[in-house]
Amino acid sequence: MDSVGAESDAPYMPDTASTRLHSALKLRLCEGDFAPGDVISIRSVAAEYGTSAMPAREALRWLVTEGALVFSDSRKIMVPKLSRERFHEVLFARKSLETQVSRQAFEQLGCDDIEVLEALDAQINRAIEQADLPSYMRGNYRFHFHIYQRSGSVVLLPLIETLWLQYGPSMRQICMRWGASISDDYHREITQALRRGDKDAFCRAVAADIEQGMMLLD
Repeated sequence: MDSVGAESDAPYMPDTASTRLHSALKLRLCEGDFAPGDVISIRSVAAEYGTSAMPAREALRWLVTEGALVFSDSRKIMVPKLSRERFHEVLFARKSLETQVSRQAFEQLGCDDIEVLEALDAQINRAIEQADLPSYMRGNYRFHFHIYQRSGSVVLLPLIETLWLQYGPSMRQICMRWGASISDDYHREITQALRRGDKDAFCRAVAADIEQGMMLLD
């Protein structure tokens, strides 16, 4: 019997208004478009995306079950405020899972991928210079997930996405407080390690990049 590839293991997602809304909102949460404490109403989501209330309600409730949003009362849905301890745990889990999935992705990352990552890193650096927080958050998310998606993991990727749903809004809040400036450019170390074909250095740089977020809490 032929082995079953990763793509055939992936769950089928029907193309409906609610699944499209869920994907759009999930991306915005991961990229830090929302801040902790933001209230997200069914009516505002439906109006923004031009849908009826039903798919907006389904998409928001789906995000609640994933821990990305919470019910603040019977009528309000909001982005949760993570405690320092919980955010630290999110980063600790990210370091473990993302280092492993990066190791799995390493052999699949070719020259075209390196060029994409270098272009994203250049965009991130420009965003830092211009104090453009939204562009920085978007670029950082896309840089990391370009790597992780090359792993083809159907187990670890959904777990990492769930962590980023919690990470994005809180990291936006931290960057608003401290700025998006960084002391070490681990993204550059990541791409340089890829060009050298050094898997261990590549994984160390991924882990160090995540650890840098932990240091903002100390």
